[in-house]
Amino acid sequence: MPSDRINQTIILADGRHLGFAEYGAPAGIPVFHCHGAGSSRLERPSSESMLVQMGIRFLSVDRPGHGLSDFQPDRRLLDWPQDIRQLADHLGIQRFYIEGCSAGGPHALVCAHQLPERVIAAAAISSVAPMSRTNAYQGMPMLNRILAKASRQSPWITKLIRRSMRGMVMGDLQKATRLLMSSIPAADKAVLYAAQNLEGFVLSIREGFRQGSRGVAQDDVLVNREWGFDLQGVKPRVDIWHGEADMNVPVQAGRHLQEALPNRRTTFLPGEGHFLMLKHWGEILSALVND
Repeated sequence: MPSDRINQTIILADGRHLGFAEYGAPAGIPVFHCHGAGSSRLERPSSESMLVQMGIRFLSVDRPGHGLSDFQPDRRLLDWPQDIRQLADHLGIQRFYIEGCSAGGPHALVCAHQLPERVIAAAAISSVAPMSRTNAYQGMPMLNRILAKASRQSPWITKLIRRSMRGMVMGDLQKATRLLMSSIPAADKAVLYAAQNLEGFVLSIREGFRQGSRGVAQDDVLVNREWGFDLQGVKPRVDIWHGEADMNVPVQAGRHLQEALPNRRTTFLPGEGHFLMLKHWGEILSALVND
């Protein structure tokens, strides 16, 4: 990919830089992508030709403190739609689709809630759900549970965890890959070990941490605390995709979104883990843009 398409920035109204990348068909159907926790604008389908054939203009955006996007002090989840609105305006895009995976799910959902006149439809892929729900921590691995609880109650612990993780991923690339893969559940390893996925996954995480760890830690706090909007007020259609063998974000999170969102379509995949999007990008995007 030409670097001028991957390493783009705009200056927002408050003076911050917002980084983004474009993949696929330049004049295609616009789909904004909200990346997962600690990731970046480099997160995207591995097949550029698939996006071109589908006629999709895939816009992957760095959140504040990630990649090329400046950190935003005192950020709220409700601030993200305004960043996306300004980027869409800059690109001359009036209406668009938006999707997000994992911690990107709430960011896609808040855009659908706050920008119903701009968002045609959204997708929440392996998405976290509000952590104020009953039994929210059920089924989580211990480290995920600690991170989620710390983000709600003791953010300084979250900052320490993410600072330690940055030291790991920004070191030797082969060592970082081994360490990252050692913590990945079995259901996801087959997907991530695929040659077309592993390098892109690690590089996207390294780019997400390029500025440091505070943007990633801030993201953890935002998605684990109160979101600031009612899911029942989301007007555009939302496609929910969740693996029934997901350990990072157990499937009960997807079930909660299914119950809470008024206009949704759901796909629960037996045997699939947290990184199902790497296998099912084509299906997810096709369903999203083809009503």
